[in-house]
Amino acid sequence: MDLKKQIGQLFVVGYQGTEPTREFLDFVHEWGIGGIIVFVRNIDDPANLPGVIRRISEASGQTLFTSIDQEGGLVLRILRGGSLFPSAMGLAATNQPELVEKVATAIGREMRALDLNWNLAPVLDINHAHNPGIGARSFGETPDQVTRFGIPYLRGLQAGGVLACAKHFPGKGHAQVDSHLSLPTIPFDRDRLRRFELAPFRAAIEAGVGAIMTAHVFFPAFEETPNLPATLSRRVLTDLLRQELGFKGLLITDDLEMGAITEAYGVPDAARRSFLAGADLLLICHDLARERQAAETILAEVTANPEARRRLSESLERIARARATLATTGSRATLPDLERSHRSLIAEASAKAILAGRMPPGVLPIPRNAPLLAFCPRIASLVQVEETHQGDGFLATVQERFPQARGALFDPKGTGDALAAEYDRLAASLPADAPMVIFTYNAHLFPGQVDGVRRLLARRRNSIVVAVRNPYDLGLFPEAKGTLATFGFRSPAIGAALDALEGKAVPSNGPWPVSLEFAGHGQQPSV
Repeated sequence: MDLKKQIGQLFVVGYQGTEPTREFLDFVHEWGIGGIIVFVRNIDDPANLPGVIRRISEASGQTLFTSIDQEGGLVLRILRGGSLFPSAMGLAATNQPELVEKVATAIGREMRALDLNWNLAPVLDINHAHNPGIGARSFGETPDQVTRFGIPYLRGLQAGGVLACAKHFPGKGHAQVDSHLSLPTIPFDRDRLRRFELAPFRAAIEAGVGAIMTAHVFFPAFEETPNLPATLSRRVLTDLLRQELGFKGLLITDDLEMGAITEAYGVPDAARRSFLAGADLLLICHDLARERQAAETILAEVTANPEARRRLSESLERIARARATLATTGSRATLPDLERSHRSLIAEASAKAILAGRMPPGVLPIPRNAPLLAFCPRIASLVQVEETHQGDGFLATVQERFPQARGALFDPKGTGDALAAEYDRLAASLPADAPMVIFTYNAHLFPGQVDGVRRLLARRRNSIVVAVRNPYDLGLFPEAKGTLATFGFRSPAIGAALDALEGKAVPSNGPWPVSLEFAGHGQQPSV
């Protein structure tokens, strides 16, 4: 293999649209690109994806790493024809590690039906309520909680026939800034990081996880160069992960086009720095020109630098070892067949994920034909990793279940005045004692939503708040008579919440994967 195609092995790249362009295929062929990443934008009809992957593989001349962020819940890329899996925090809310493993195995099986062989999951970040980009993507707020459910998840994925990837090393759950936009700093000392953030990754390594993804976060305890992201830090990627923790698997960067990188570095230079720091695979998700420039930059570095040549040999050995473990054929079952076979599993997991925070006797059930006031969020993406969520069907779903419901949709980032105005418009048409259900959408991050919900609760005491993303919202509204959490907004989660409201299912009251009292107040959970 010539040097150019050896360097191509280091890249996992994205493409635009449902069909790769001739220019993209020529790039893949010229450089022998080692892997691709698939997004919602690439999947119109899932049945077409295996053919697309086959054409890209033929251009590359090898079995590709075919990767996807199919975490479940907030981050799903297979939205048509496949199962709508619960979020990590929703799975943890079931309190059943064996159920988590079954769900992850189902994820792997559905991926294999589309010739996808690498899930960039699980998220092993330990969440804090003020993290804007993780939330319900995390299994919880303590090392034990994340390990207890994250390890069965990764085992399930690998049992389902796909490579798992623990992310985002060394842990960005306590970041206060979304790294898609800017560089966060996690300022804790080494002792705290070793016993807290690093604990789930250490457990994943011991459990045989095949790959780990880096975090675009600055950790001053490990890296003395100011504002150098972990992704570009030899002290983090080599000294800490390889030497101290003994990880021998694949190390892939998070997307090098994220703001935490591009605000200070060009993508080609960041690729060079990350490669020299110890990354095996360089993820560039969107722009073909940047992908090509990065490959050319690595070629120049390896040609001129003997240390870079040595690094290339190390990474190629790990890449070849991992590629040899990949499934080379897709599942014999089709995606529609698998989705049908997984329906009972998804229904079980979604139902068990519904938790009641406060639900005194008599609040539920709400009779199906009773008058009801309902306020539902317009479902929208809140961070870039979610790609596109747009939908105004939430209220219609509620009204299908409760035909006498009157209600309104609201903007999660809107003002309290707007929500109060909707209440004033609707309230007079319903009896004063009619119950009200408010479905919140990460209100703990949006002061206008908090203000609006509080104003509504002050006007109608017979009210239930249902948190349909992060559960922290429930800690903000003690005046609500009842509270439920779904840990996600996909239709199985909403259906399970409506079952609870109607009395078809009795939600558990815990244990909870996170502590609600920290929402909105800036406190840190004890560690």
